[in-house]
Amino acid sequence: MKQLIFLAALCLYSATAMAESAVREFTDYQVILDRQPFGTPPDPSQIPERVVPVSESFAAQMVLSGIYELEDGNLRVAITDKKDNSYFSLMVGEKDEALGIELLDADYEKEEATLQKGDETVVLSMGNASAGQVLSTVEKQERAKQAEARRMSYAERRKQRMLERQKPVEVPKPIYTGEELEKHLQEYQMEVIRQGLPPLPVQLTPDRDAQLVAEGVLPPVDEEGYEVVPEEAAEEEYYEE
Repeated sequence: MKQLIFLAALCLYSATAMAESAVREFTDYQVILDRQPFGTPPDPSQIPERVVPVSESFAAQMVLSGIYELEDGNLRVAITDKKDNSYFSLMVGEKDEALGIELLDADYEKEEATLQKGDETVVLSMGNASAGQVLSTVEKQERAKQAEARRMSYAERRKQRMLERQKPVEVPKPIYTGEELEKHLQEYQMEVIRQGLPPLPVQLTPDRDAQLVAEGVLPPVDEEGYEVVPEEAAEEEYYEE
């Protein structure tokens, strides 16, 4: 009988101990975890990101076939899909809802376009699909900074063009006016006649005309404007007739 009572008491004690251990808080085991019995857990930031090659991306068969600067300073790109020879174009910031492709950025000088579909961001180079690149997270951030800087430069260029258009057209001032213009034309006419070139429709003043006659450039004329022929030359002309 005593043995039965002892066994019953032992079972009751075990059940009580098990019940107490079942409700122990997790913090009781923190001291074990702090000792890191399984080693230091890996740092997620140190795990290299897997970046798929462009041949496995959504843009595997896409070729950047053109970049055009619009009047407002924005850029539009043309893209050809070699799978079915289809064609589509996007402006920076625009998304093709049917394809799910967005144009994040375009670089006119480098002839590059940055496309995004889902979690993939791909840079395509003009006319060469194999030269494309799928960007990592860090590269995406760097490209975004570069794109913002370029957009600012585009905006500045657009502003500059608008200011140029608003400027009044300045008519160049003439070099000579009034008496100076008349004097210049007279002198230029004399030089033209001296060189035997077709004269300008400018009437020389009597004193300038006389100067050319004295130089032997022009023949003398009478009061009515007829050429004066020397008597000897007139007689020779008479006998010839």
